[in-house]
Amino acid sequence: RQMSKMCVGRQGNHFPILMKQYFRPNIREMCTRENVINIMAKVESIDSGVFERTFKGQTSRIVPYIVLLPTYGDTGICWEPFERYNRASSRGRIALPLFPKDVETAVISALADLRWQVAKERAQHYWMEEGITGRYYQWFQEQRLRGDVKDYFTRDYILWIVKESQGTQKLEREVRGIFWRMLPFPQGIKDNLKNRGFVYGELYKKDLNISMSDGY
Repeated sequence: RQMSKMCVGRQGNHFPILMKQYFRPNIREMCTRENVINIMAKVESIDSGVFERTFKGQTSRIVPYIVLLPTYGDTGICWEPFERYNRASSRGRIALPLFPKDVETAVISALADLRWQVAKERAQHYWMEEGITGRYYQWFQEQRLRGDVKDYFTRDYILWIVKESQGTQKLEREVRGIFWRMLPFPQGIKDNLKNRGFVYGELYKKDLNISMSDGY
């Protein structure tokens, strides 16, 4: 029940049962097992580190369990990034509404939540200073934005995967730089983007300069 409420969203109306208005006539508009797997594979092809977890110097690919909820909702959520007493190899849990407003957005938002929570737990008390959460939080503070920083990150992550990977500039310049560095595209996508606009070309040149120096 709590998962369903979170998928509806803070400002949404909570329905205790399914209503016919929310049923989808096309199975492609539902979070079926096959649709979710396909979208997750697409996201991983753009953000190769989305399922990676590093523990004591060893990096493993750990795909979370997927909980499909028989309800309507706008978004997906990460229920837990990993088990409390097994951070090294346990699989987290993400929850998705079976009848979402948009399937792709629901899945990507859940993976954004997973990304954020894994990074935050890894940084622990220093999450506002280190890693992707630290860099993004510092930008968030500099902009004097209000609200939940994770909600902003989720919206920007969706744009990063859906729009920016295709060369459509939607993010703030600083956010694009953070994601380019902390959530890098595969080299093939970078090679394609370098000729799609000045901003991507500059980021690509920065990568080349860094590769020829001592690193970041």
